[in-house]
Amino acid sequence: MSSPMNQSGSPGMLRRSTMNQQGSPIMLRHSMSGNSGLNNLAHSSSFSRRINDQDGMGNNAGARSGGNSAAYRASLVSHYAEDLDRRRRAERAVEEKLTDGMPSDNLKIDSVELFARDNAREHRTDRYEAVLDSGREIGSPSTMAMSRSMTNMASMPSMDYRASSSPSTAVLRRGQPFFMAVRMKDRSFDPRRDVLRAVFTFGIKIKMITIKRLLNPLFLLGPNPQVTKGSKVVLPFRMNQREFTRAPQKWDMRVHQHEGFNIALQIHIPANALVGLWRVNIETTTTTPGARIDEFRCKDDIYILFNPFCREDSVYLDDEELRREYVMNDTGKVFVGTHHRPKGRRWIYGQFSDVALPAAQLLLGQSGLNPTERGNPIQVVRAIASIINANEGFGLLEGKWEGSFEDGVCPWVWTGSSKIFEHYLRNGSKPVKYGQCWVFAAVATSIFRALGIPSRPVTNFVSARDTNHTLSVDKYFDVFGDEMKGGPDGDNQDAIWNFHAWTEVWMSRPDLQTGCNGWQAVDPTPPPQYRQNNTGADPKSRGPLAIEAFRRGPSSVESVRRGEIGLAFDTPYLFAEVNAEVTHFQEDETSHWGFKKIPVNNYQVGRMILTKRPGADDDVSDADVEDITCLYKTFDHVSRYQRQSDGCFNAHFNQGLSSPYLERRDRDRDMIPYPGTSVRRLSAVDIARKPWYDESRHPVDSGNTAADRMSAMNAARSVERAQPMFDSRTPNDDVHFDLVEQEKVAWGQPFNLQVLMQNRTQEMRTITIYLCANSVYYTGVTARRLGRVDRQFVLQPGSRETIQLRVSWDEYRDRVVDYGHIKIYAMASVQETKQSWSTEDDFQLEKPKLDIQVRGNPQIGQDCFATFSFMNPVSVTLTECEFTFEGTGLVRAQTVKYRDVKPGEMISFVQKFLPRFIGERKLVATFNSRELGDIVGSRPIHVRE
Repeated sequence: MSSPMNQSGSPGMLRRSTMNQQGSPIMLRHSMSGNSGLNNLAHSSSFSRRINDQDGMGNNAGARSGGNSAAYRASLVSHYAEDLDRRRRAERAVEEKLTDGMPSDNLKIDSVELFARDNAREHRTDRYEAVLDSGREIGSPSTMAMSRSMTNMASMPSMDYRASSSPSTAVLRRGQPFFMAVRMKDRSFDPRRDVLRAVFTFGIKIKMITIKRLLNPLFLLGPNPQVTKGSKVVLPFRMNQREFTRAPQKWDMRVHQHEGFNIALQIHIPANALVGLWRVNIETTTTTPGARIDEFRCKDDIYILFNPFCREDSVYLDDEELRREYVMNDTGKVFVGTHHRPKGRRWIYGQFSDVALPAAQLLLGQSGLNPTERGNPIQVVRAIASIINANEGFGLLEGKWEGSFEDGVCPWVWTGSSKIFEHYLRNGSKPVKYGQCWVFAAVATSIFRALGIPSRPVTNFVSARDTNHTLSVDKYFDVFGDEMKGGPDGDNQDAIWNFHAWTEVWMSRPDLQTGCNGWQAVDPTPPPQYRQNNTGADPKSRGPLAIEAFRRGPSSVESVRRGEIGLAFDTPYLFAEVNAEVTHFQEDETSHWGFKKIPVNNYQVGRMILTKRPGADDDVSDADVEDITCLYKTFDHVSRYQRQSDGCFNAHFNQGLSSPYLERRDRDRDMIPYPGTSVRRLSAVDIARKPWYDESRHPVDSGNTAADRMSAMNAARSVERAQPMFDSRTPNDDVHFDLVEQEKVAWGQPFNLQVLMQNRTQEMRTITIYLCANSVYYTGVTARRLGRVDRQFVLQPGSRETIQLRVSWDEYRDRVVDYGHIKIYAMASVQETKQSWSTEDDFQLEKPKLDIQVRGNPQIGQDCFATFSFMNPVSVTLTECEFTFEGTGLVRAQTVKYRDVKPGEMISFVQKFLPRFIGERKLVATFNSRELGDIVGSRPIHVRE
C-alpha cells in the first residue's frame, strides 16, 4: 500500500507545521533577522561575499572585487531576508485561515533524546567537547561520567526523557548504529492510525562564538536535499522491524523498545554516508489519505564523521596503536630545522575542541565542494587542502614567509590549532594571519583527525620547489660566484627549502591501480607561483573558481616511490619535492648560451623525511622520531633515525591495506594526464641505454640505489623538459673538494666554514674558489650576506689546502632572520682541466629550550602553577617579550606580555591554570621577543580526579 504522503489531496487542505521541543509551532524560514547568530553572520562582509558568490545550486560563482561595496551587500542581504520573512508570514496567515477549525489527530511529539554522550562512548567520540553538556562546567565530576549506560537499553522507557535531554551535540561515526528515543505527548503510538517517519537532512551548521565562548548554532540546509543524492534520508517507523535489514551501505532503522509513550530506536548509519552536519526531524501524520503532516524538529543536530574503526569505511586503519596515534592523539610533533639537526616542534592539534568541527564544516562550505561528495574522503581531503590556505579572502590561514608579522601572529608563536580556529570563527571566517608550511600541515592534520581521517604531518628536509615542471631546481651564478636571483631572465622561481612539511592521510584509492592504498600526501601550502604573482591578477582568476590551482593531492606515496607521476592527484609536484635534481649554472662566455653547467657535490633533494613515531613521546629530545624516507624513496642503507625505531620496517607501512573492502579487480583506472606521461616503467636495461643518463650524477656513497635511479628516470622520461637536465657528463675530477659539515652553533656564538682541497695528480693545478655564507629564510630565500671569501692559488702535486670563512656574532647579530637558518655556497674551478665543482649546505643556529616545571599534583578543579624559564643567550636586551601557552584540558591558548629581559639574564614566569579533564595532558609554550623568538618548550602533565 502506498504511503499517505504519496496520495493526492487538496492543496488547500494540506499544510506542514514545525514544532520545537516544547511543541509550539514555529515558522521554518530562511530569514536572517530572527536568529542573532545568522543576523550577525549576514552583516559580516565575508559572509555577504559568500552569499553573493553562490549560484542557484549553492556553488561558488566566483570572487568579485569588494572594497566599499561589502557594506552595501550586507545591507542588501538583510533587506532581502526581512522582505522574505514578511512574505512568508503573510502566506502562513492565509494558510492558517484555510485550515482553521480542521481538527488534527496527528500524534504529538513531546521530545527526542539523541543520547549524545552515550552514543559517543560507543562511537569513540566522547572526547569531543561538543558532546559534553555545555550547560554545565566542563571539567566538573558530573561531566566526566556518562548519563546513560547503553548496555541496558531495556530500561530506557522508564526514564524521564524530558529531564534527561541536554544541550550536548551528538557526534557519530558512519558505519555504526546509534540509539535515539521519541517520547509522545498525549498518547501512545498506534500503528493502525499513526504514521511516523525519521527524516535526516544534510546541511551546514555555523557556530558563531561570543566573548563568553557560548556557541550560537545556525543550521543552513544544503542545496536542494534529495533522497537520490544521499543528502536526505526518510526512515519510516515499522513496529514489527526489530532487526536491521543487513544492508550495510544503506540507512536503516529498527525499533529497540516500545513502552507507553516512549519508543527507543536504533539507526544504522551506512559506511558511505555524507560527512558533516545532519538535521533530525520527526514527521507525524495519520493513515487517512490527504492528512496533514506535522514536523517536530529536534533541537540538536548531529555530526557524522568518517570511521577509521569500521572495516567498510574507506579510511579504515587496521591497527589499534596506529588509530590511537593518527586519530585520537590530540598532541604531536612537526619536525623543523635542517637535515643535519632536525628538531621536533610540539603541536596541540585540538581536534576535539569545541571549535574544530565548526571550523571544518565552515571550511568545507567555503571550498565549494558539492554536498554529494562529502562522503568521499578523496574529495573531502582535496577540498580541505585547497581552502586551508587563504585565497583572496577565502580560507583559513594566510601564508607569509618574509618581512614583518606585526599585523598578525608570527607563525612560530602558535602552539596549536584551536586558537587559529577560534580566530577564524570569531572574525566572520576571515583568514587568520599568519602561517607557514609546518603550520599549514599541523592545522590540516587537526581538521582531518577531527573529521575522523587518520593523518600525520611529515617533513621533507632539503625540499625542492619546482616551478617549471622540469623535475630540477636550477640556480644561476655570475662569474664572481654570486647567485643570480630569478636566473638570467629574472623569471626562474625554483627554490630549495631547508625543510617543507605537508600532511599524509590514510585511505583506500579505488580510483588508482592496485597498490596505491594507504598513505596519501596532501600539501596545503600555497604554491610558489601564487605567492609570487598574487597581486594585480585578474579578479576572475581568484576566489573559489581558482581553488583548483591550490590543490595538492591526495597523491599516493607509493606511486611517488615508484616514479609513476601520471596518477592522480598532482603526483609530479610531490615527486619533484623529494627527487628533483639540483642544478647549478655559472656564467661562461665560451658557452653558446652564456652559461656552463656545474656538477653539484653531495647535495641531494629529499635527504630525510620524518614524522612522529606511533606510541612514542619525548619532550626532552627527539627519540620519538620516525624516518619514513623509504616510503618515498628506495634506499639500501638505513639512516640513523631508522636504526632508532622500527621505522619503515613496520609491516603496516610496507604493505597496502588488507581490508576486503579494498580488494578489487585490476581494471582501467582514471588518471589525470601530465604532459608527455607514460605508464610503462623503465627497466635497468632501458636506463643503461639512455644517452641522457649519467651514472656520475649518482655516486654510490650518496645513498642512491639502482631502484632510486629507475624511479627518477621513470619520472624524467615522462617530462620532456626534464630530459636535457640529465645529459651532462662530469669531466675527469683530479682535484677533490669537500665542504666540512658545520658543527652545532649556539645563537650568539661565532662559526667557521671550511672547504678542504686535495690535488690527486702529479701536476700543478690553478684553483679559483668562492665561499660565502648568507642569512636565509627557511624557504631558501636570501635575506642578507654574512660573509664571503674568494681566492686564486696554485695547488702543488699531491698537496692539500684549506680555505676558511669565520663569521662572528657581531657580524650576524642584526642580519639573521626568523629561525636562524644559514645557507653556505661554495664554488671552484680548475684552470688546466676545466673541472668545475659546486655545493651548498645549510645549518641552523641553536636556540635555548624553554623549560617548564609544574608545581604540585594537578587535579581537576584545583589551581595548578606552571613555571616557564630560560636564559637570554645573547648580549642584547630582549624587548616586547611575551609567553604563549596552551594545553588540551589544562588551559586554552593565551598570550601574556612580559617585561624586557637583560643580556644573560635567567627569567622565570609563573602561570596559574585549572585542569578540566583527567588523564595524560601536554602543556606547550613559546617565548617570543623582537630580538629573539621561537623559544619552545613542552611538559607532560598527569591530571587526577
